[in-house]
Amino acid sequence: MEARQFKPYIIVIGLMVLTSVVLAFTVDVTMSAEAGIQVYLPSRVQDWVGREVLYCQNPEHQRTYFAEELSNRSVCPDCGAELFMMSVDERRVLPPDTIIHKKQYLHPSGENVVASIVLSGADRSSIHRPELCLTGQGQSIQRSWTHEVSLPGREPLQIMVLDMRRRWRDRDGVEHVHPFYYAYWFVGQNRETHSHYGRMLWMAYDRIVHNVAHRWAYIAVTGARNDDYVEQIENFIQTIYPQMALN
Repeated sequence: MEARQFKPYIIVIGLMVLTSVVLAFTVDVTMSAEAGIQVYLPSRVQDWVGREVLYCQNPEHQRTYFAEELSNRSVCPDCGAELFMMSVDERRVLPPDTIIHKKQYLHPSGENVVASIVLSGADRSSIHRPELCLTGQGQSIQRSWTHEVSLPGREPLQIMVLDMRRRWRDRDGVEHVHPFYYAYWFVGQNRETHSHYGRMLWMAYDRIVHNVAHRWAYIAVTGARNDDYVEQIENFIQTIYPQMALN
């Protein structure tokens, strides 16, 4: 049978899937407050020491601080504006019931890794496809690929890895290039996926079959793209994952 003879069937199947997704996100469902992960970032990950990051909410200032260095974690020491766990832009675009935890982990070698957890609220726009936000402000995606991280007592964790590059010019007009990686995955109640579209399908399935909408979390790890960055991703996630998993 020629390929064009399959076209009507493909269209029908596509329309059925689309209808199911539309129904899933328009019917009333039970909203679950439970997350599939502990919204927690440990103070240490092997030799990495974590520091909580806070953001000045003054749009003209927007400095970042480490919470442990402040006597008052709610007020910017330089301008007196509010400090918050989200940046000004994140707080502006995300629903108010979104929860974000972010820590920078410093290694004795001088390398650092930033880990973050975003927990969705009732509004699904709390979590979206990361690539949409990352491609602005001089950042570009060089390559996107999936990677499996082995974990004891279970199947490997699939994550999405983005090989990124950021360009900027300093005050003297000299251009700088910073290669870095951005690795992420999504966690729902008894669900895990590295794919944004996979997450949407799981959400639709739970709404249609179980009549429930779970809270989803989005976990990301980012750092410099050195020669051993893949090994760094694996070692870091292998250590931090058990501390975030539900018991």
